[in-house]
Amino acid sequence: MRSSWLPALLVGGALLVSLTACSDSSDVGLGVGSGLGNEKFSTIDVTPTVRDTTVVPITGDNQRQRPSRDEWRFLIGEVDDPIEGTGTVTTEGYVDFAGPDDLPAAIDTADAEDLTAELRLTIDYFHGYSTESMEVNVYDLRSEATMDSVRATADIVSQDEVESFPASVKASQINLSDSDSTVTIELRKGWLDDHPNVLNPGDSGSDFESDFHGFQIKAPFEASDSTAVVGFSSSDATLRLRRVVSSDTTITADYPGLKTFTHVEQTGAGDPPPGHRLMQGGVGKGLAMEWNFGTNPLDSLRSTPLYGAKIFVPNNASTVETSSNFERPRPQGYSIIATRPEDEPLSEEFRGTRIVAISGRDYALPVDLSDASTGAFVGDNVSLPIFLQSLQRVRNGRPPVFTTFGVSISGRASTSPPTTLPVLVPVDGTNPLRATLTTSRPK
Repeated sequence: MRSSWLPALLVGGALLVSLTACSDSSDVGLGVGSGLGNEKFSTIDVTPTVRDTTVVPITGDNQRQRPSRDEWRFLIGEVDDPIEGTGTVTTEGYVDFAGPDDLPAAIDTADAEDLTAELRLTIDYFHGYSTESMEVNVYDLRSEATMDSVRATADIVSQDEVESFPASVKASQINLSDSDSTVTIELRKGWLDDHPNVLNPGDSGSDFESDFHGFQIKAPFEASDSTAVVGFSSSDATLRLRRVVSSDTTITADYPGLKTFTHVEQTGAGDPPPGHRLMQGGVGKGLAMEWNFGTNPLDSLRSTPLYGAKIFVPNNASTVETSSNFERPRPQGYSIIATRPEDEPLSEEFRGTRIVAISGRDYALPVDLSDASTGAFVGDNVSLPIFLQSLQRVRNGRPPVFTTFGVSISGRASTSPPTTLPVLVPVDGTNPLRATLTTSRPK
């Protein structure tokens, strides 16, 4: 397994903060009990109504625009994950570079034929069937493409805006079995002659940036039947010029990555296994949960002391169990975005819970990854006041604190690094998607 290639995905903040304020049971009809030792505790699992959602994720980034995302990546390749319902996901990457302030004298004064141009890319993600190498093609873009915060399904360039002849050496292979995670793709001889602005970048690289528009990088699926998606770190991507001065001296000049984008397409998607819902990165598949406080068992808790609550998002074990020749990154982050029924601030009970206002009526809940094989949860310090306040509000004829809880994989759908990772979430059986409430009654 390529453990170093697993995605650095966003995870919510720490959750184990003690609850400092609770509603008085005499005021709201339920509370946290007297604590005198005369209660009998029990837990109740409350399953929500669940529906599928699709929010196409942002896969474009610009290092000079806000927010800049240091952990970003771009993807190339194609994967048909064995998990039912995922279909075939095809990706192609785009990368543009910043111009240098100046060039080393040995390169600045060199003729193009004395130099080698190459792309140096650092692998930080792998999803698919193990392979020693992958064939890739690199193509010049003929015009400037907008990549800043662009979503995965966008067509940032037309086919007419991509050179038909590869800029890379014909049938370039990237070595995926090498222990070194940096791969090199050599550009063809004559490429520098076709791009004089590379050797004449102008003041602070401005001429280079206005005349050079970046690359499209993809695997020629029709020729090689790519069986994996590979991700490259955006911040480490480099266009390098290299001149061999002598047998022991090589001079280089690096053009750092500036903008990247991943285009994602899915074909052949079907239904997940019975009793499950599917979340899937790249194509933006998520879930929306809703708890009905007017029906059993929640309606029976309006006068019952409530001591604790957690929201659980479990994984099916097949999410992390793979065959010997197939590699799938483990889920390392989830997002739960809760939506208010009206645009008003949260009450005092939520101070210190690390709930973050996103925009309008949407709030990000802090999510803790319990274990890659078991899923994630929202802790007691957040879930308990949500259910306490919701029960109180419903009793008074108002809607609950949050009406909908949107769940997605890999951190917030709009700001997580591009991924193709699927997760199966059980909604039936012994370990379903649920809230677990701790209640009491007199002994």
